[in-house]
Amino acid sequence: MKKLIILLTVLLVLGSACKKDFLNVDETNPNTASAVPANLVLPAALNSIAARIDDPRNYEFCYLWFGAWSISNGYVPPRNLTEYNLLNSGYQAIWDNSYLILQNLDYVEKASMASTEKNFRAIAIIMKVYLYHNLVDTYGNIPYSQALNTAGGILKPAYDDAQTIYEDLAVKIDTAINLIQKATITDDAVGSSDIIYQGDMGKWARFANTIKLRMLMNQEFMSGRATYITGALATTASVGYLGAGEGAMLNPGYLQSTNKMSPLWELFYKQDNSQQADGLGYYVANQDACTFLTTNNDPRKLRFFQPITGSTTTIQGNYFGGYEQLPVPQTSKIGPGLLQGYNQSAPILTDFESLFLQAEAALKGFIPGNPKAFYESAVTQSVIYMGQTSSLDPSTYVPLTATDAATYLAQPLALVNYDSSPDPLKAIITQKWIALNGISPMPIWTDYRRTGFPDFISWSIDPGKLSPTPPVRLFYPQTEVTTNNDNVLAQGTITLTSPKIFWQNR
Repeated sequence: MKKLIILLTVLLVLGSACKKDFLNVDETNPNTASAVPANLVLPAALNSIAARIDDPRNYEFCYLWFGAWSISNGYVPPRNLTEYNLLNSGYQAIWDNSYLILQNLDYVEKASMASTEKNFRAIAIIMKVYLYHNLVDTYGNIPYSQALNTAGGILKPAYDDAQTIYEDLAVKIDTAINLIQKATITDDAVGSSDIIYQGDMGKWARFANTIKLRMLMNQEFMSGRATYITGALATTASVGYLGAGEGAMLNPGYLQSTNKMSPLWELFYKQDNSQQADGLGYYVANQDACTFLTTNNDPRKLRFFQPITGSTTTIQGNYFGGYEQLPVPQTSKIGPGLLQGYNQSAPILTDFESLFLQAEAALKGFIPGNPKAFYESAVTQSVIYMGQTSSLDPSTYVPLTATDAATYLAQPLALVNYDSSPDPLKAIITQKWIALNGISPMPIWTDYRRTGFPDFISWSIDPGKLSPTPPVRLFYPQTEVTTNNDNVLAQGTITLTSPKIFWQNR
């Protein structure tokens, strides 16, 4: 792992940040100081997380492999993806950028050790957990206990066991929540440095607890793990989880300027609102998603995807890895529910993902509450989110409401109406899959690996594919192989199908 120089990192991320005061050349340059204040590093680090999570190119394999998006007939689909044959040079930015951001967050944590800086320290800990758990879900064993100790001379950190990391991350969530609960009105306010919750530490505590719930539910199908999950949830049960309207949505004050717009929007549109060359023309709908939305009369259908040329209601897509690709005019582009505007907030963890997690946890008896109520609230919040006005909409557009969601949920369909479903878990995970389409790729991959849902995905038919279904993990990246090879080799033989992530009990 490369030695990371914190001050240079801060300079780089601040230079790409989008908050107006970050761009004011009349302000004092914090990089000339002997120590950069935590309140300057924190928003830059948070903004970097959004750039990594919400740019689909970083996790496009999740969308392409699992029925969400596909590739236009105007392009040749990448063979490494249709063959399920990734190399360790592919997607290495996931690893490199995560550890870069972790260094910045670690700096914030260490620079916030004063008794009045509990909230800054708590946020840094929470977001470190967020990134580390994402890395474990992608690679399994990773550098952890020694990973950020470059100042101590450890440039080739040893790898830690994935399950051990997960368990320590759960404890760190408890620590962060404890810091928030102990903070008083005399503690330093996070204020505008918090570009997610604007200093609302109650929401930060519930966000932290939702991350913890996500990690624990990932372990639901592990043999003999129920007691651990129940005990871990009990330690912070009184805090609760993110509810409707409380999603972690990041917005530093995006500007209609190159490299300063919302990450998802900027993949598809330029600052003058013209289309990016390889945006809307490259990614199109996947037919699996189109079929689900159409057959279930989903009100989000024309929000996820645009209608094909010559129609106002029909959506169609390509099967990723299939040989027969529809002509370009007959495939649906990414829709206005996802592309809302240059200044749209970047989802870090939506309220509807939290509610789907709570539905699953309540169904399995891990938390109190009515799983049907959580499920219906999750679907409702997804409908409202996707149905809000986009800058691409005509002036006559009427946003979707809770009434539209109720009409949808009332249909006696197995994957829509909770009471009509013979398998409520299948309904929960499948609705979560469609809700997170274009919004949060990693849970889509993770949920399939642990539950097998959705169970109707059309896999690649490329005869050169290396396995019947997509990989269960990524290779350690070439950058890590080059700089920390002994510790990579110590992990044994790694393939795209083995070893599985520790919680993958199927």
